[in-house]
Amino acid sequence: MRTEERALPTAPRRSRQSSAEARDKALAATAELLAEGGFQAVTMEAVAARSGVAKTTLYRWWPNRAAVALACVSARMAPIGDGGPAGSYRERFQRQLKATIRLLNSAEGQAITALIGAKQTDPLLAEAYSEQIARPRRAQTRMLLQQAIRAGEVAAGTDPDLFLDAIYGPLYYRKVVSGELVTDAFIDRIVDAAFIAFSARA
Repeated sequence: MRTEERALPTAPRRSRQSSAEARDKALAATAELLAEGGFQAVTMEAVAARSGVAKTTLYRWWPNRAAVALACVSARMAPIGDGGPAGSYRERFQRQLKATIRLLNSAEGQAITALIGAKQTDPLLAEAYSEQIARPRRAQTRMLLQQAIRAGEVAAGTDPDLFLDAIYGPLYYRKVVSGELVTDAFIDRIVDAAFIAFSARA
């Protein structure tokens, strides 16, 4: 009897693996739809047809198309990093912005920029994007700025939102609005200008 019990298949493990694979397929299909047609192309029907995952299963994971689009983009946004503590905080911000533009220029970045564009005309989507993606990432960059202030590279009392807008604003403007090329040299100049303007010695 014990031998027979040990020989029983482990069905729950296979079920969990299958569920994870189906979820990955659904998110990959969503990324393709975002890149091809923007947020309007993302419907639960389209995701189900593209991924082969049943629509009823999709609704168990996400309540609507905005939720699945946000999950897709969140999964594709690499954690904010600056390559470690090496170098000055100016250099760390430069590395961070270069990593951001590499992500936006990648295949995954097409889905991200599509959602950024869509939220301009969809207030509910905009609020969800801000709550789930923008604000948490902003909080991480605020922490790095606070460290730069404590190190004396940025003036005490600096408005964190003004500083972060000064370095991230030009990057997103070129990428999403003007279409001009964002080079490493351009990023270096942006960050250099911000650190000069907000310098403790200024």
